[in-house]
Amino acid sequence: MPVAKSFGGASLTEGPVRGHLLKLAGFMAVGIVASLIGTLADAYFIAKLGTHELAALTFSFPVVMLIISLSIGFGTGVVSVISRTVGEGDQASVKALGTDSIVLATLITAVISIIGFTTIDPLFKLLGAEDAVLPLIHDYMQIWYLGTLFQIIPQVGSSVIRAHGDAKTPSMLMAIGAVINAALDPVFIFGWGPIPAMGIEGAAWAGNISRIVIIIAFAWVIQRGMHALAPVSFSAARLKNSWGKLLHIALPSTATQMVTPIASGIITAIIASYGTSVVAAFGIATRVEIFAFIYVMAIAIAVAPFVGQNAGAKRFDRVQEAVSYGIKFCFVGGAIQTVLLALVAQPLVSVFATDPDVIRLAALYLYVVPVSYAFAGIVAVAMSAWNALAMPFAASVIGLARSLLVTVPFIFIGSHWAGMEGVFVANSLAAIAVGAVAWVWLRRTIYRKAAEMPLAAAAE
Repeated sequence: MPVAKSFGGASLTEGPVRGHLLKLAGFMAVGIVASLIGTLADAYFIAKLGTHELAALTFSFPVVMLIISLSIGFGTGVVSVISRTVGEGDQASVKALGTDSIVLATLITAVISIIGFTTIDPLFKLLGAEDAVLPLIHDYMQIWYLGTLFQIIPQVGSSVIRAHGDAKTPSMLMAIGAVINAALDPVFIFGWGPIPAMGIEGAAWAGNISRIVIIIAFAWVIQRGMHALAPVSFSAARLKNSWGKLLHIALPSTATQMVTPIASGIITAIIASYGTSVVAAFGIATRVEIFAFIYVMAIAIAVAPFVGQNAGAKRFDRVQEAVSYGIKFCFVGGAIQTVLLALVAQPLVSVFATDPDVIRLAALYLYVVPVSYAFAGIVAVAMSAWNALAMPFAASVIGLARSLLVTVPFIFIGSHWAGMEGVFVANSLAAIAVGAVAWVWLRRTIYRKAAEMPLAAAAE
């Protein structure tokens, strides 16, 4: 029976399934919370500058997410391919895949960054940015684009470590970066000592500096601590092999991830027709939502390396158990979050805004949309499991449905039906519909895999 070897991480093919998932998810939740502190710090301090600055940050979100989505898509491919290779016990291939994935992701991101830098103004005009907000967007994005490469390298590095079964190390590094970001935000935004007040530009500089620190830390851990990278190679055969395996998962995953900010941009344009205050309210609510959605993000991230390693080791009994637990986890967590947000929505939103209309709309969002969190979680778990099983088509179909093919039409209809209230209801209904389909499809996939492929124990 193939046994997953640990090259500085942990074997996930042995031991209690629930224990592994909870440990992985627990560490990832800590890292996600820490990372979101940086995001919320940006929103909090920029909100102090005024509604226009907060709206500018909200308008930037779809484009920022485009680059982040690229890194997430590559990270998905890295976790899938490397975790399955770890499960097979092929250490040389694991190292080559780690290095080659970082090289490829960096090259592609550099090209996209250059294109983005030269199209800031026309793009945000297309998204509906008003003349009063556009200069602020330009100030923020031109600095942010300078640090785009700092976005992808930590993400891919984190994926390499997680594929080895280690969620603790990347979580701690994410936490360190978030603390640095949050600490530097007020210094660069409002000024301190010899550092002048930079306004919204300061938030971008704070983020870039914190990510540079993380890159250095990741490089040391992966190479010096884990010895998980091979030397950079210009061998056509090796690159073709590595990039072919990675792109099989990463291309559809990246395409799906990149559609998400496009859909977000369309939704932002719809909401922008109601005015700047509404955009600001939507920006606050969605950022709080990301923070509330941590439990789903953590369990979905945990599912990927676990399923990958066990698939590589032909332990589909453990894959089946992990997916079943992940779905149950989503239902319980979704119910808890719905109740909690209903209780704290109003005072929580008031921390980030003083405009009564902004507070009312943001709170309304947090009353309505969380009822769909369980089904949104199932979508995340399903996509994670499918990608780990080298089934990117299924993951892409559900991902596209959730972000664009179902959600955008629902929101468009909801907007015409009942204004902003209709938008919130439509968003929730779309998540429930897509989540229900993902639930049925994933269960059938896992049961078929378990039936078709002999268990490692039976093969001995």
